[in-house]
Amino acid sequence: MAHCQEYISTVNVLAAAFDADLLPAKVSTKDFRAVLPSAVKNQTLRDARAVFKRSLQLDCLPVLKKPICQWNQQNWRMEAGLLILPVSLAGKTQQVRIPCANVPLEGKPGILRIKKKRGKWIADISLTVADAHSSDGQAVMGIDLGIKVPAVAHIRGQGTRFFGNGRYQRHMRRRFYSRRKKLQKAKKTRAVKKGKGKEARWMKDINHQLSRQIVNHAQEQGVGTIKVESLAGIRKSTTRTSRGAKARKNNRMKNSWSFSQLRLFISYKAAHLGIKVEQVDPAYTSQQCPGCSARNKAQDRSYVCAACGWRGHRDGVGAINISRRAGLSGKRASATGA
Repeated sequence: MAHCQEYISTVNVLAAAFDADLLPAKVSTKDFRAVLPSAVKNQTLRDARAVFKRSLQLDCLPVLKKPICQWNQQNWRMEAGLLILPVSLAGKTQQVRIPCANVPLEGKPGILRIKKKRGKWIADISLTVADAHSSDGQAVMGIDLGIKVPAVAHIRGQGTRFFGNGRYQRHMRRRFYSRRKKLQKAKKTRAVKKGKGKEARWMKDINHQLSRQIVNHAQEQGVGTIKVESLAGIRKSTTRTSRGAKARKNNRMKNSWSFSQLRLFISYKAAHLGIKVEQVDPAYTSQQCPGCSARNKAQDRSYVCAACGWRGHRDGVGAINISRRAGLSGKRASATGA
């Protein structure tokens, strides 16, 4: 616990120093003090840079509070159910041996993170594994786009992966909207003009990051074709009969969400890598069971088929069905993208 507290305290101090421009351009572990092993001090520097970079997106400096510490791949190892790593004890660096689950590590070890969660200490280990999939470019990926989960990608025979943080994106967009509304009500036209386009630029940056992650994942898994749902007419699905505040918020979010922009970014990034992108009809993709093709409505985000008992995430069901559907013709695809 003392080691983790020293770690997060050092990261917070360094991040604040980066924010105040108090550190030299080529800062090293010699430029600050911390009761930590030298290898761990290097890791605090990397994490502080990441926190500072994150602050530029949030317009505020995050502060770490939960006990956590990280070691790079060269400073820890596992042997016979023991996790061996360096910590500072009584001002000296010592190797400690911690009993842990004896799990075989199949791959090249990466970053080790130790944290405390619900009263238990947990070690998260990243591994780099060899690509066991064929890279002949014949795999097919289906992508389901949404608001709560920005993108869900399914590759036939290789599984499903979720991309983005919809809750964070909705929170930020509501902040932008609330700020504009307050400024307009106060008739601060100069401030409104100054902030014009800030939300769009922020969302564009998010979509660039998401599309890059998706396309990189497709390339790593040997994907030759990406299938994306055509979202023409999505505004017709807004709740028009209800006049409640929640319905209005949901309609505004759906109408202004940049689905087409994310699809466009995926398309041109994939084209640069020689990956084909097709649009498919999204009708009933979140209702049709991947196991028996029966239609069921999901309860919140959980999908359970009443006919065969198949279970899964609603957006995952959509991505699976999209990956199986034939692409729209060029004429229909261009019309739906208009």
